[in-house]
Amino acid sequence: MDELTARQVLLIQAFETAGTDHPLWTAEDRRWATRVALEGAEPAGRADRFIATRADAAVRRLAPRAAPVSAWLSHRLWHRRWAVAALLLGLVLGFVADTVGAGHRINLLGTGVWGLVAWNLLVYLLLVLPIPDGWLRRSLSRRMLDLRGLLRGARREPVFDRVAQMWTAASAPLSLARAGVLMHLGAAGLALGLIAGLYLRGLGLDYRAGWASTFLDAATVHQILGTLYWPAQQALHALQWSPFVVSPITLPDLAGFEALQMVGGEPPVASPANSAAPWIHLQALTLAMFIVVPRLVLAALGGLQALWWSQRFPLKLQGDPYFDDLLRQQRREQARVTLLPYAQDAATPAEHEALRHWLQPLLGETMQWQVVPVRPYGSEDEAALQQSLVGRPTLLLARFDLSATPEAEVHGRWLRALQTATRQAGAPRGVLVVEESGFVQRFGQTAPERIEQRRAAWQALATDVGMAVLAVRAGVPVEPSATALRRQLDGAPAA
Repeated sequence: MDELTARQVLLIQAFETAGTDHPLWTAEDRRWATRVALEGAEPAGRADRFIATRADAAVRRLAPRAAPVSAWLSHRLWHRRWAVAALLLGLVLGFVADTVGAGHRINLLGTGVWGLVAWNLLVYLLLVLPIPDGWLRRSLSRRMLDLRGLLRGARREPVFDRVAQMWTAASAPLSLARAGVLMHLGAAGLALGLIAGLYLRGLGLDYRAGWASTFLDAATVHQILGTLYWPAQQALHALQWSPFVVSPITLPDLAGFEALQMVGGEPPVASPANSAAPWIHLQALTLAMFIVVPRLVLAALGGLQALWWSQRFPLKLQGDPYFDDLLRQQRREQARVTLLPYAQDAATPAEHEALRHWLQPLLGETMQWQVVPVRPYGSEDEAALQQSLVGRPTLLLARFDLSATPEAEVHGRWLRALQTATRQAGAPRGVLVVEESGFVQRFGQTAPERIEQRRAAWQALATDVGMAVLAVRAGVPVEPSATALRRQLDGAPAA
């Protein structure tokens, strides 16, 4: 899918993973969008096409209800003129930079040109080093344009903040490629500006070359500059075989370097030997070889990469719970929920129905519901666990009662065995369901602190085994666990 379609998909995903129904986009709207997409979708069709069709239908329904939706989708996040502006800005900065220095002389050991070359070589080195993806995302989040500002009038809507956060994370490869284009063009423009400044100033002024150093003698300077300018000299030799008429430049010998030494900062007496013209040619060619050409090549490659990402946006559809559920519906597969009561199950059919009704908007109207026999306290029957997982259920609900004291060596061991069995069965999601009704009715008035202590104990056990917790009363999920679980089932980022 392209960039605009990905923005539509992430916008709808942000609404549908908000944790609770948003006034602008309800569960009924969500089901409607899925039905529209399913009308023309093949069960074995392309996943991205189905997701894109659904998002397009949802946006057309949502946009008239919220002006920020249209503002977000119509705002251009990239303009080609930014690339031109980066190049021109570099040209201007390079041209106005005084790299020659006062007194119409060029210090051959000056750090202007060589500092710029060294900096660019360091950048090239950093570009080839592996950089952790997490660091890139954090850096991008800090330095990118605040996308929430694009959602004019929507700053009080948390869902639009989430849109910006999700887009920043998902668009990291595309945004980094575009940022690289601007960086490379700016650097190339800076070097071109320096080259232009050297030649234009040389047309109207008589520059002289020399060197001065407190610690280096003529022999050392001769060796250093011979090494630094060797690539430019070789390039000039190679150009002799080209259609261009180019004369090679030979550096002075040791005696010539001794004559170029500036005493007290004053250049030697003007003579053809200390003319700055050949040195300007060498500096310009060095800047072109090490900065202009590589940066323009990198900018072109970055532009092609950005174009590729904009047409084939790197939106991860596989392995994300939100998209997994949508694609399951595309394949016309029913979600299967298995409830595994542990030690006791006083739940009535009405309570089971209440929990099932709450899960339907998340897993589909045709969701299959299965309640397996109660697991005895201390049970370690692996065969029974495996039998519970026949058919690869979509969601496993391990049900406990809040009146029970969680024990790591009993409950924890059974939950770990359950986690192992689920991974072997195809990694369905597991949730620890805690029924609170009886315990709250017993201690809600006399000892409410016991309720909080017991909740904390079950939460600690769930965290230890890596499962989410859903607190229910008479089968009805209660906050804040209901919102937390819904966000997890939808694949939403942590709040």
